[in-house]
Amino acid sequence: MQFKPCPTDTYLPYDAIVEWCESAAEAHPDWLSLEELAETPDGRPMLLLTIGAKAVGGGKMADAAQGPDDRPGFWLDGGTHASEWTSVMAALDAASRWLVALSGGDEALQAWFSRNTAYVLPCICPDGYQAMLDGSPFIRSTLRPPSPGTVRHGMSPGDIDGDGVVRWMRWRDPAGPFVSDGSPIGMRRRTLDDDPADAFFVCTEGEFVEWDGVRWTAASLEHGLDLNRNFPSGWTPFSMFGMDSGAYPLSAMQSRVTVEAVAARPYIAAALTNHTYTGGILSQPYRADGPIKMGDQDLMETLCKDAVQGTDYAVYKVHPDFTYDPKQVIVGVWADTLATTFGVPGFTLELWNPFKFCGLDRPKMTEFFKQPDSELTSKMFAHYATIDDCVTPWAPFTHPQLGEIEIGGFDKMRTLRNPPESLLKDELDQAFTVADRLRRSLPSVDAQLVCTQKAKGVTCVELVLSNSGYLSTSGLAHGETVKACPAVSARLVLDGEQVLLEGSQAVALTHFDGWAAMHGAGAGHPLYPSLPARGHRVFARWWVRGSGPIEVTYVAGRGGEGSVTAEL
Repeated sequence: MQFKPCPTDTYLPYDAIVEWCESAAEAHPDWLSLEELAETPDGRPMLLLTIGAKAVGGGKMADAAQGPDDRPGFWLDGGTHASEWTSVMAALDAASRWLVALSGGDEALQAWFSRNTAYVLPCICPDGYQAMLDGSPFIRSTLRPPSPGTVRHGMSPGDIDGDGVVRWMRWRDPAGPFVSDGSPIGMRRRTLDDDPADAFFVCTEGEFVEWDGVRWTAASLEHGLDLNRNFPSGWTPFSMFGMDSGAYPLSAMQSRVTVEAVAARPYIAAALTNHTYTGGILSQPYRADGPIKMGDQDLMETLCKDAVQGTDYAVYKVHPDFTYDPKQVIVGVWADTLATTFGVPGFTLELWNPFKFCGLDRPKMTEFFKQPDSELTSKMFAHYATIDDCVTPWAPFTHPQLGEIEIGGFDKMRTLRNPPESLLKDELDQAFTVADRLRRSLPSVDAQLVCTQKAKGVTCVELVLSNSGYLSTSGLAHGETVKACPAVSARLVLDGEQVLLEGSQAVALTHFDGWAAMHGAGAGHPLYPSLPARGHRVFARWWVRGSGPIEVTYVAGRGGEGSVTAEL
């Protein structure tokens, strides 16, 4: 199977994604492992790409060979939501670029991937992703059917004119809440000044189910589970915009498999989950009384600002900048779970700025979702009308229940939710900038073993662990409080002829900082420079009688594990 870089000018169907991943693993066996985490209800594999040198002996970090899962890790995923195709392509594109550079002899990247690992889960919900590529009505995440006994009443979206696309439909009625905005397809909210004769009802193309023949209401979503409300952090029964958080946390196999994949790789120290749309990166806090303290919040915000350098992405705190309703906490979010459950700085990257695409300033997003400005939306519709194959003008249609209506609209999936394919590469360039900068934030631990002879046959053995990376060995300070974060320890390994004179062979050590955490402690103020309270080093010391080879193994929290040897 011939390997080619991942395409950047189209949205790949899921079988093509699987084929690309398999060809990449076959072409780059020294750098890439491919694993099927699970099979979805519709039989599609959830694939995880592990990028890192298969085994490294010697080098700066340790003398013993290490595998990818022994090293600090960076997590990247996409496809939590079925309509967010760009998020999937961005995860694949990052993996592709790293592999191309590694195979091309990029020495700096080869060195990094010999000391660190990237885990890429391209698509969390393959079934929903493929269904929407195939023209399905809107699906938030998965194809989870309604609960047993559920009866849906009202308008249910569907392709009723048989053109393979679910668009809008409209019909005139003096009670209608919309009027035309003057563009070929745009509708705006009705005002008191509008003539009732110009009023319309507008909704997604479809038919009424269990209709009483009188009321024009919307049915609940057929597939309403939002995977990004089904993760553990702050989970509670939740519903918004017709979407819900599931029956219980991790009730969906896709969210459960994703959490288990991260839990099985305890040295993951930073994470990015791709979404659309806004053109911004989201950070802590998620709620006013959340467990992530101010020091971690500041560190994450600073890292966000650094990561988006060279892009036009904005930085948002979820609370209060990205909260739809201040009285309703957003629950069960994957990035929040990464931080609160695992102590890993996890960020949501909202790719694609459709407002910039239309030549408009980005509004405050939560207000746009709740109370969109009619002038803004009219300008967006007018811009879409200038794009080839984007707009389908309103056309008469005889609806089986409503009679004479009109069907039309714009290709929301390639304008609002995702960029047109001609602009996809530009968006992937920006997405890669963020992912590639964030992967450089991992802790970077060096181990040094110093053996000093103190008396005849007696040696002081000292292990010094130093962190020259951005993040501390716990990721976030919150990581030190959660069980998912590895501790820091060292163990002296003796042969049968050596004797430990003092202390225990296994020593518990404290987590130690990266340089960003030291800034957060106040030591990095340029006007008042000082040394930090904790610092970037820890050590263990033993007194040993005897001679011959000696080994010390260690676990450096999320700085990974390793061993060093010396001769007494």
